[in-house]
Amino acid sequence: MKKILYFAIAAVTGLVIASCQPTVLESPKADAPIAANTLQSAFVIDGQYADAACTVPQADGNYIKYHTSPARTVQISTVKADGSKNVLVTGASGVFNITPRRGQDSNQPFTVSTINQDASVVSFDTSVNVYVPADLAPEVKVLTGESGSKAWKWYTVDGACWGNAGFNAGKAASPTDIPGKWWGCTPEQLETDQISHSGGTAYGYGDPDAYMIFNEDGECISYKADGTQIAKGSYTFKDYNPSGSGSGYGYGKIETTDAPILFPFDINTGGNRTNVFHVVYVDPNVLALISDKGASDWGECTWWRFKNASDADAALAGNGQRAWTWNTIDGATWGNAGYNGGFADASGSIPGFWWGCTPEQLETEQLSHSGGVAYGYGSDDAYMVFDSANGTVTSYKADGTQIESSPYEVSDFVMKTNVFKKGTITTTGGSGILFPFAINKGGAVTTEYEIVYLDGTLMTLIGNYAGSTDWGECTWWRFKPKN
Repeated sequence: MKKILYFAIAAVTGLVIASCQPTVLESPKADAPIAANTLQSAFVIDGQYADAACTVPQADGNYIKYHTSPARTVQISTVKADGSKNVLVTGASGVFNITPRRGQDSNQPFTVSTINQDASVVSFDTSVNVYVPADLAPEVKVLTGESGSKAWKWYTVDGACWGNAGFNAGKAASPTDIPGKWWGCTPEQLETDQISHSGGTAYGYGDPDAYMIFNEDGECISYKADGTQIAKGSYTFKDYNPSGSGSGYGYGKIETTDAPILFPFDINTGGNRTNVFHVVYVDPNVLALISDKGASDWGECTWWRFKNASDADAALAGNGQRAWTWNTIDGATWGNAGYNGGFADASGSIPGFWWGCTPEQLETEQLSHSGGVAYGYGSDDAYMVFDSANGTVTSYKADGTQIESSPYEVSDFVMKTNVFKKGTITTTGGSGILFPFAINKGGAVTTEYEIVYLDGTLMTLIGNYAGSTDWGECTWWRFKPKN
């Protein structure tokens, strides 16, 4: 009996020992890297559409819907003009947009890439035939102008270009209105006594001549006054409503990447940058924004105000027509000065200023300059209209009676502040400019006007009828947009 028992115990022990032997488990094998031609076979274009929601099929639509089969995450990209990569979309399926610039080839290349499990990247290049717009989209043109690239500078009104306000306080009542405004400061204050809002760092935003450029490639770039780049990112303008009657603040939203807007900091956050902006007001010459940082009604938000600084055509004629009237500062709106006597700026200063008078004086005690004839220019309410569609400038009496009309052309305009002459307005067959007479010439009409300052809010002109050299006598005019 003992022998049988010992044998049984030994047998059981053997089973236990055998059952305790470790089992070797194999790790899942990584998928084998795929080749470019395999990726290309898996990439399927479902169709092209005229809209982002893919509800309107279009053979050359700019919105391209795709999927991969078998499903695989891919990245679709193009190459920007500067050679950098522009990622359009990432995912196993989705929609991407390719809208070429005006004049570009309708056959547009793009790249499809994926990452294998061994971290290698495989890609293939292909192309798609898309619609090439004959004109810029309205929401792009209002920011970039007809040229496709426009500079915007700080617009300081009543000592403020940036500040805080109560959120969702209504729609703007005018181009300079900030609904619910509480407080604001000048550009110079941004990086001095208000530098805490940028986290204590002066980047170069705090200068009246700092600027940002929107271009038709969807880029926004901010610069110091000397032209040194500060930040660069992309932008999209969503739900644009040019009438301002849309939802919320009325004009839509601008969304950016990498915070390229001038001084992109939310107030009282110690340097937090923002990329989502409600458009409080926009036209070709004025842009006002409010940040969307989740504030409830009348909670604190940040506001910005900018003006057109490089687009002479937009400044003069806006969306097609724009009226200008006399701008009287310190009792003067027209007079004489020493030619090439310095640089004009947004203050309305006259380089080399000698003398000036009011509109009322033009056709009373200063009537000799128009040859002794009162045409109707001598009123605060006289005005002129630039019409870009017809290329004409027409002057009017205060009651709307036409005085004179002429073709006009703008040439060689630059936004530089450190030059006396920034461009030229030339009229032909006379002049539709208000009181177009050269000073002390007995009624001689000026037809060539040197632009010494022009933005969306102010125009200062010089007429060098006598061909004066430095500090010789010239005539000056100062205008502002008519409300």
